Order: sequence, then C-alpha cells, then structure tokens
Amino acid sequence: MMQNLVRVEDGLVVADSRNVAEAFGRDHRNVLRDIRDLCDRRPDLALTFERKVTQVDIGSGARRGTHYYTMTRKGFVVLVGGFKGDRALDFRIAFYDAFEQLELRLAAMAAEEAALAAPPAPSIMDDHDRMRNAIAFVRAAQMAKRCPVARRAWVVAGLPDVFEEGPAPTTVGLDPAVSSTVRDWATDRLEWVEGARTPMAWLYEDFRHWCREQGLPPIPMVGFGRNLTRMGVDSFKSSAMQRCGIRLRAREVS
Repeated sequence: MMQNLVRVEDGLVVADSRNVAEAFGRDHRNVLRDIRDLCDRRPDLALTFERKVTQVDIGSGARRGTHYYTMTRKGFVVLVGGFKGDRALDFRIAFYDAFEQLELRLAAMAAEEAALAAPPAPSIMDDHDRMRNAIAFVRAAQMAKRCPVARRAWVVAGLPDVFEEGPAPTTVGLDPAVSSTVRDWATDRLEWVEGARTPMAWLYEDFRHWCREQGLPPIPMVGFGRNLTRMGVDSFKSSAMQRCGIRLRAREVS
C-alpha cells in the first residue's frame, strides 16, 4: 500500500480515505466522520474532498455499495493534521512526499507538451539577418583559427570553441540567455552521453534538490525546460517526456 499512496484522477493528484485510514491505523468509518465534520465546519473545504461510491462483496455473491473520499493535498493536510500515534509523523511525511513527486511529474509532462505545441522558430534560411550573421561568424572563426592570440581572445569573450574536434561537451555553453543557476546545476550534475535519455521529471526533481543544497530558489518548471532547450538539449516524447544526450551524475553518499 505504501507504494501507492496517491494516484492521478481527472488530472489531479489525490489520496484515498481508505489508504489514509489503513496507514494511520484508524477505522475508516471514523475517517469518513472526520471528513464530514470538516466540511460541515468549513464548507470551503468541500472542494478538496470528493465522495465516491464502490461495490463490495458481502458474501454469497451479494454486493452492496459503500462510499469513500478522495482528497487533494490540501484536504489531506487538514484531515491528518491532528492524527496522533507513534508513526503518524512518518506517514504524514510519506504521503506529502508522494503528493509532491507525482505533482512534479504532472507539471513536467504539461510543460513539455506546451513547449512542443509552441510554433517552431523560423528557419535561419528564411531570416536573412541571421544568415548574414552566421556567415560572418564562420569567417571570423576561420581567421581566428590561424592566430593563437585571436583564439585566446575568442575564448575569453565567451564565444563557443569551434576550433577543435572532440567528444561531447562536459560543461554548458555560455549562451547569455541561459540562467546561471541552470548552467551551474548542469555543469555540476549532468554528463553528456551520446544516446542517453533522461526523464524530464527526474531532471527537474534533481535541479530542485540541488537548489535547496545551494540555498538558491529554483526557477519554475517551464523556464527550466526552456533553458535546457537553449543549451541544445533535445527532447524526446515516449510514455513520458525525456531529454536526449544527457544523464545525471551519481550523487556521492556522505
């Protein structure tokens, strides 16, 4: 049961009153009573609970209807806030973490779908100014390649190193549009591996964890995905959105 504390229904992450009763060692009838009391005292909380009916076997092939409630994270927090017991705190944290992880995955999927639905950027072939700038960049690189001093100045200026062939980069480029927080996280936590694919939800959860360790505020999920795209990290959609060519480094156990 502890592996399935929450689930997704109609696009919302919810917990089941039956699982709550089992986890906290309470009679389900008492949990139902507590929910009704909460809704009577605070009608605004009724939106966080939804009454459901299911059929149960009562023997000899007979069945009868019984009801339970699903609840959002807010409803769950209000309901169990006063529960007591030796392991009540452990179960509250376990449920809360399950809510957060599943909500993050839903947000990651929604953000990636929105990004894919956005109109594609115009091709450089259709933008004469971009084409002229690209040609000028190539000519400048060809000239700098023949002069060591010019090459060092090129690197100091933050321009991409286009002079040597080599393996995939292990650090992030200096695109000024990329958030410094995302760039530092990527340098610290990512490995660039050809053929690798990593779920977007895993990347964002690791980014949030890294930000907490560094004492930095994480940027929202949509902005995080846009920064990865600016860094040249392609996306791939299967059962869940993934990013190609990168994987997370193993965390050191202290």
